[in-house]
Amino acid sequence: MVQFYLFFQLLVRYIIFYYRELFSSNLITSFFILTVISFSGYSQSYPPKREFRGVWVATVANIDWPSSSSLTTLEQQQEFADLVTFHKANGMNALIVQVRPSADALYQSKYEPWSRWLTGVEGRAPNPIYDPLEFMIKECRRQQMEFHAWVNPFRAIFNYQQGDISDQHIFFDYPEWVVPYGKHTYLDPGLPEVRQYVLNVVMDIVNRYDIDGLHFDDYFYPYRIDSLSFLDNVSFTRFGAEFDTIADWRRDNVNQFIQSVHDSIEAVKPNIRFGISPFGVWRNADADPLGSDSQAQQTSYDDLYADVITWLKNGWIDYVAPQLYFGIGFELADYQKLLDWWVKNTYGRQLYIGHAAYKIGRPEDSLWNDPYQIIDQVSLNRKSFQVDGSIFFSARSFRDNPLGINDRLQSGSFKYPALIPSMPWHQEDIPSPPQNIIIARNKSEVLMQWQPNIHQKSNCYYVVYGAEGSEPPNISDPTTMISKSYYPQLTFKEGERNGIFRKKHTFVITSVNRNHDESVMSSAVQIRLF
Repeated sequence: MVQFYLFFQLLVRYIIFYYRELFSSNLITSFFILTVISFSGYSQSYPPKREFRGVWVATVANIDWPSSSSLTTLEQQQEFADLVTFHKANGMNALIVQVRPSADALYQSKYEPWSRWLTGVEGRAPNPIYDPLEFMIKECRRQQMEFHAWVNPFRAIFNYQQGDISDQHIFFDYPEWVVPYGKHTYLDPGLPEVRQYVLNVVMDIVNRYDIDGLHFDDYFYPYRIDSLSFLDNVSFTRFGAEFDTIADWRRDNVNQFIQSVHDSIEAVKPNIRFGISPFGVWRNADADPLGSDSQAQQTSYDDLYADVITWLKNGWIDYVAPQLYFGIGFELADYQKLLDWWVKNTYGRQLYIGHAAYKIGRPEDSLWNDPYQIIDQVSLNRKSFQVDGSIFFSARSFRDNPLGINDRLQSGSFKYPALIPSMPWHQEDIPSPPQNIIIARNKSEVLMQWQPNIHQKSNCYYVVYGAEGSEPPNISDPTTMISKSYYPQLTFKEGERNGIFRKKHTFVITSVNRNHDESVMSSAVQIRLF
């Protein structure tokens, strides 16, 4: 039954993708989705085998990592390794790390200076020098986590103080590109040379680093400040003659940029997952009948000039992760109403929900002082086949286990591991299963080694499954998943989940490619453990 459901779910995704224009009608989409949910409701008794579970790691202002700009290289590395370990224990399978907070770099860049959040002084390299981005990717691989590089495309200077920025900063080369607004300054998206510059920065990361995903958050044009104008009139005069309003022109600037990023990634590394996390409300229904039943003071379309629906319709992004930072039952923007709206408006692309973990335990807010608020949100997500996972803001929000959230994830919602959902619009050869599996044990450890199949063309990682008895485990059941490994070997110890086996157990291994397509299972091996 589980296998049938997974097949049915995949079939539906292909239909939605290839007939995206048909599903541009919200009425048709609603009917179709409700029909699928009614047929798939029984599946909720099984934990999901595929689910994106990410955490945002903010580096700006040392929010999450590094915790201080005065840490040594070894302290930074140890702190990041501990952060990965912590969130893996909570059941997460991906980190979204901010590597370019504001025209600076937490990696070795030929375009921009080292970030002050890394070393305390913008332009100063770590000492001893290392490449944090390269290190973080390797550490995530070691601990079986995905790594997504989070870039703020148009923020130029955070908390503007000219004396604090490096003479390598783009501001000194092209001051006409920069627009001050509130406490910060921004690169002007209306200038073609700015969009090209940011594209160059993005593609430098894509080309040089083995990232799993590229991620933008909600900052394109800045959030509106009442009575304060974003001064891009000169750019509009130069480049906006064919547009009726400056708002339409701004949206087109962002659209051009998003399309160029998509096309550039597709040309070189199409299996990098390109995703964007917009503000949770696209438009209110009182401004647009296609909008959501909400009363948000600002919206993605009208105030940030981010026309997410156009990006989804055109397939320019692989996933959307709307920031639904509202509680279930919040009057102005109810979580469930917004969730339902996004479910109906993803046009076949993947939908991850952004959750406000930073609000957990707020004593002044009864919705967020409920220990089950986040847990209930995840449960609502899982009731729809169209929701592919969750991302939580931010990493430090879990540090003190507010309202027991870590315990609830580890023993409940995320008790069992999950693979990353595959992208059916990306085609890659299905991998072959590994072969020549060797298994051995001592009093406390089991070591498994294997070889890639001789017919293997591409592979990213492996998944080991195990079950008690002589029959091979059901690889559609995530409770049989022992672990995944980026290397052709795995060691697990007594005391780890599924690690204490008193009877005969049978193991199989699968291969998974960069698109997260999984092979059939290998030949089974058996051993009596501990």
